[in-house]
Amino acid sequence: MKNRYALFFALLAGTVLILFANVFVQDRMAVVVKEDKLVDESFAAEGTPPIVAFSTMALGGFRGLIADVLWLRAGELQQKGKYYELVQLSDWILKLQPKFSTAASHMGWNMAYNISVACKRPEDRWRWVRRGIQLMQEAVAMNPNNPDVYHELGWIYQHKLGNVLDDAQRYYKETMARELIFVYGKHSPDWEAWAAAPATEEALRERFPADHPAWLALMAYNQGDLARLFGEFQLNGGLPKELKDKLSDEDASVLDCYFRRKWLKKDWSLEPEKILAVNKAYGKLDWLLPESFAIYWAHVGLEHTPGNENLALTRQILQSLVATFNYGRMLLPKDNEVSDFFLLVPNTDVIDATRALYKKILKESKYSTAIFESLYENFLIDSIVTLYIYSQKEEAAKLFQELRTETKNGNSRIMTLDQFVLNEWEDDITSSDFKQIANELEGILFTSCLLIGYGDREAAADHLALALRVYDSYARKHADIDRVTLPPFSEMKARTARAIIENYPPEIANRVRAELEEDLKKQEQQAAEKAAASGAGQEAAGS
Repeated sequence: MKNRYALFFALLAGTVLILFANVFVQDRMAVVVKEDKLVDESFAAEGTPPIVAFSTMALGGFRGLIADVLWLRAGELQQKGKYYELVQLSDWILKLQPKFSTAASHMGWNMAYNISVACKRPEDRWRWVRRGIQLMQEAVAMNPNNPDVYHELGWIYQHKLGNVLDDAQRYYKETMARELIFVYGKHSPDWEAWAAAPATEEALRERFPADHPAWLALMAYNQGDLARLFGEFQLNGGLPKELKDKLSDEDASVLDCYFRRKWLKKDWSLEPEKILAVNKAYGKLDWLLPESFAIYWAHVGLEHTPGNENLALTRQILQSLVATFNYGRMLLPKDNEVSDFFLLVPNTDVIDATRALYKKILKESKYSTAIFESLYENFLIDSIVTLYIYSQKEEAAKLFQELRTETKNGNSRIMTLDQFVLNEWEDDITSSDFKQIANELEGILFTSCLLIGYGDREAAADHLALALRVYDSYARKHADIDRVTLPPFSEMKARTARAIIENYPPEIANRVRAELEEDLKKQEQQAAEKAAASGAGQEAAGS
């Protein structure tokens, strides 16, 4: 009997001890959960979607079994080509298992890549790519502390839309830009004004209380029904004229920014405050281009990663910054109107941020490799040449000094900046045959004339000066060989300009014609003289 009491008290004491120790363990676990963001507090604060909350409460552990069945059904539908049913199943799977990010990533990738390429028409392809993006946006909203979903979403922008591997890639860029410019209202929105505008309906009502003239105007227009007004705004791309005429310019601007930021959040899940942060961190980006979105999502993903460190997201930012440097500005034939004649040119605003990120990676042994050292050197060289061509010679000189001191590049130590830049082109000139150098020159001249057409006269003049230097250098090297003599420079320029005038829209053609009118007239006169001389020679031979 005594043994039983002893055992009982021993078990009781052990239980009390375990419970007492559990208090300390729970406190420590709470700290770990909070520090490492193992629970999505922001997601819980905003409230889960109703269907997710319902399925969690009603189905409990059976959600996983149902999701597995739907997953198998989704694979069967794809094999049969029943893609539209697949959209609904994917949505159900995500709602049933919102934390199963691997499944969401697979489904988003599957739509953007596999299903899209099964379609022939580019508009059909775009719809599937866009649906894949939307699915990944939902996955990010439900898994805000999972860096993988940010990377997968950014990858679709960076690789599928930004790269040139898909033969519909120009259509993707054009359509994305057209949809975004409709949301923005213009090519480059005032992000600070958007960020300062009310973010919620409650904040808008605080800004426009019941006796405010703007709210009275809203009441007179449609009884203050903001949801209906938002629908009109999306349909028309702006405030109805009847309402706008009754508002002051300031109030109309506030209301316009409120609806546009709401629209951007609803369709693209972007927030102006974060866009401002991204621009501050990496340079002014063109927010019509997919690389900007890839940088945005990788940047936000790092903010939600414990320690703000993730190799995949860091590399995604670096790769997208390099792509932005190479072709990160979209020039449009007509202001704020997107067409398939858009032109992508370098964005030199991101050079400093790209250099800083390269240096950061090179200092961290776990990231740094010999490949990164080589990439860093190549990026510096490209930056120097681009800045030089675009008449930013002071900035080019600073990077040239950096190339000398921080890399093993030999040419930079024995050449001046002018010699170094021209040498980058001299290599092509020395190694190229007559046909190659002619094509190279025509390419530079084409870019120069095209930049005139898009209104970037300063960049056009810089490219023209480079073309002339290349032309003169080649002419000096081959002055004694008649068979590889290039046509007169003015003739090559006029011929290139005429090709643009004949094949590009009037907005571009008219600018080129007005700027290069004198060269065009000279070419026409020379052509007429050659034709006359040829005709006279034929008559003499006939007599």
